[in-house]
Amino acid sequence: MLAMTMAPVLPALAYEPPPGWTMRVADNGLLQQPADLPPGRIFQLWAAPPLSVGGAQGLDAFARITDPMRGLGTSGRPACKPPEVLTAGVIVQSCVVTVAGENVETQVYMRPPRDGQVEWMRIAFSQDEALLQRYGGGLKAISTRSNELWPALRAQAGDDKRQRETTARSEQQERRAAVERAIHVAPGKGVADKDIAYVLWTWYQPSGESRVEHLHLLLKDGTGYLRLDTPPDELDMAAVRRLQPERVMQWRREGKDWQIKESDESKWRTILGNPAQPASAGEKVEGKFTHSWYSILGGSSAQNHFQFRGDGQFEQSGRAMFGTGGMAAAAGVTGMATTSYSRGGSTGTSSVSAVGAGAGGGSTQRRNGADFTGRYRLDRWAMVVERDNGEQQRVLFAFNGDKQRAVFIKDSGYSR
Repeated sequence: MLAMTMAPVLPALAYEPPPGWTMRVADNGLLQQPADLPPGRIFQLWAAPPLSVGGAQGLDAFARITDPMRGLGTSGRPACKPPEVLTAGVIVQSCVVTVAGENVETQVYMRPPRDGQVEWMRIAFSQDEALLQRYGGGLKAISTRSNELWPALRAQAGDDKRQRETTARSEQQERRAAVERAIHVAPGKGVADKDIAYVLWTWYQPSGESRVEHLHLLLKDGTGYLRLDTPPDELDMAAVRRLQPERVMQWRREGKDWQIKESDESKWRTILGNPAQPASAGEKVEGKFTHSWYSILGGSSAQNHFQFRGDGQFEQSGRAMFGTGGMAAAAGVTGMATTSYSRGGSTGTSSVSAVGAGAGGGSTQRRNGADFTGRYRLDRWAMVVERDNGEQQRVLFAFNGDKQRAVFIKDSGYSR
């Protein structure tokens, strides 16, 4: 599930958990999980303390991990697949265990030994596809910085320091939440269209990952807002400049090039991008647009579809695979868990067979189709979504150009 890269380790103090996640030392390892995780549910990543393996390598070294489920409170015997050797010597093993009478899926990753030690981590989550849909993005964010987990663990070691760090982190997370509330205002009270020069659709291609796309808000005064994720007319730029200065940038055109300079940069840098286009008030769209995401080494992939109809109706559908399933084409390994959703409802499927007491796979259907169908209404840089279950959202929306070959919805790009 995580990108097990061997990039140079960054300073430990630079590491922060994804927004909305907590991080603390537990069982001598680094535990990260969503702050608003429902009671009784499990969705966590635990980076274990480094383990001495002597001269052992590969599967022999993996066999030295004698208690991979520590801290989970499991009962019975786990149902496990044999360990698999993945790209760059990473080893992974998928299991289903029982915690408080409920099935929990786990995956243990081990990096190749270095200097007689191995770094390994465990991902665990309840068999509930709604959790994967809600919190999968957090795991995706962690995967891009997995090299920093063990330096962060070392930095947090020690009881006194752990308590100080936990308290400070909690306060910092609350400050971030307060900033998010402060910079968002009612529709029409934020940035006016007359002050917008461009909304720039940008992209870059990380190694081993799918293309990353963002919208940057470029204002006529030469400043802008990085990684726009809300309709501009709901963004209070005065509050942003005061409370979120790291998201404020400068921009300019150099010939055909787009250049930006972030708050911590002294030189201009060129980025790839094209101006996005807003929708006309009441405009309708026809066709299916798809957002795809994958991580080669992490073994995860997803496709989310948004089907627009010319009569103002929409339907969402998609499928996600978490675990070694994302590497099936390369390694022939089935994914640990999959989720799918459409107008027929949502379904989650475990890839680990029920071969041991208290553990197993299977399918469950938990959400109805009204969560994924409804009506939409476009107005400039916003889309109002009225779902058939009664929920209503107003999210960021943009076209990639006059041809409408792609759209940007909330925080992701979708293409035909």
